[in-house]
Amino acid sequence: MRQMNKRDQVKKRIGKGAMHCFEKFGLDKTTLEDIAQTVGLNKASLYYYYKNKEDIFIETALREGEDYILALQEKVQLKKGIENQVAYYMQARFNYYKKVLNMNRVSTDTLNKILPRFFELYDALMNREKQFLAGMINNAMETGVLKRTSPVQIASVLINISDALKHSVEQKAILMRAPEVDYTQSLQDMKRMISLVFQGLKEQE
Repeated sequence: MRQMNKRDQVKKRIGKGAMHCFEKFGLDKTTLEDIAQTVGLNKASLYYYYKNKEDIFIETALREGEDYILALQEKVQLKKGIENQVAYYMQARFNYYKKVLNMNRVSTDTLNKILPRFFELYDALMNREKQFLAGMINNAMETGVLKRTSPVQIASVLINISDALKHSVEQKAILMRAPEVDYTQSLQDMKRMISLVFQGLKEQE
């Protein structure tokens, strides 16, 4: 593991303190003064590391998300059956981001504000997730559990459609100015999508 330099250490401390504030007050109501006081820095020092509280939230959520995904990938290996493994993985990652938004009480207005920056930073993690899924699917194809096709393409479809379902319901909530995002239908649609994908893979000649 790469040794963190002093700047990274301070940013991690800021992120931890900020997340505590977000959970306590909600992202919208938390101020930079709240974060500075919690971390033991002045507001000017925070600006040296971050432009605003939204950047702190996004970077910290993704950093913690990466740790969560790595731990999740280890748990997935203990599940039996490729479809069960993929379904477990996809649902758990979906629920993680849902939990982060709900726990920190992110309003739809703020969500609309942070999504562009989130996508900018999310790509690298998403590509690693696709590689992980592709590896599992390839193993299932090599052992004859699934018919041979492109595991990379299948992994890309699974991640892209799952994320599209999630972001679609978020955008709908933003447009309707809903107080919160209801992910229930998106989760159901994602499970159905996974079932259909694997049904197709098993039925190929």
